[in-house]
Amino acid sequence: MQTDYKIIGGDGAEYGPATLDELRRWIRDGRVAGMTKVWRSDLAAWSPATRYTELSGDLARLHAAAAVCAKPCGFWARLGAYLIDLAILMTVFYMIWSRLPWSRNWPMPLWPAFNSDPALNQEALKQFMHQCQTWANHAAPVWYPLFFLYCVLMNGRFGATVGKMAIGARIVQWDGTPLGYWRAALRWVGARVSDFFCFAGYVPIFLRADKRALHDLLAGTRVIYKP
Repeated sequence: MQTDYKIIGGDGAEYGPATLDELRRWIRDGRVAGMTKVWRSDLAAWSPATRYTELSGDLARLHAAAAVCAKPCGFWARLGAYLIDLAILMTVFYMIWSRLPWSRNWPMPLWPAFNSDPALNQEALKQFMHQCQTWANHAAPVWYPLFFLYCVLMNGRFGATVGKMAIGARIVQWDGTPLGYWRAALRWVGARVSDFFCFAGYVPIFLRADKRALHDLLAGTRVIYKP
């Protein structure tokens, strides 16, 4: 028995019945998107098109084609997204750090109180920087795994961290297809290389029309505004 389909179009009207081949053609024509309501005769229920496995390939190709033409996300928007993510990560980090028994031995350094004596101020600043370095060395084994897991899991699963979601951006492969976990991990490592070299890897964002940083070039990714 043939399975028929119906859809609710963008104008709110019902279209169909249609065969699977006809429905796939509607996807290629742009009449059906991921959240389009689709009815299938053997289920007798309306569900988003993304719920039907037989449509997933056509929808993925449509999504990738839209991503290829999407507007690239520039430096300042990406910086804003990063600051949002940093605030989230710092909050989670301190919740974890404060519960670790050895954290009492290395409390976070406090900004020194300066006075009118330049020599004393210089010495206080020197001590503060030394304390920061010592603290960072002990915090790094907690911070970097947390940072890695947050970025890789979020980007690999959703194509964006919370910060990028907030600005309406996402990360895709160069051809517009989803990122995936291993490529998200490669991209994270590339970004840390940029950090090590005084953030030099972000310079290409200002020079390239596609706004790709060094870690995007290494991982074969782009940051775009969600089409």
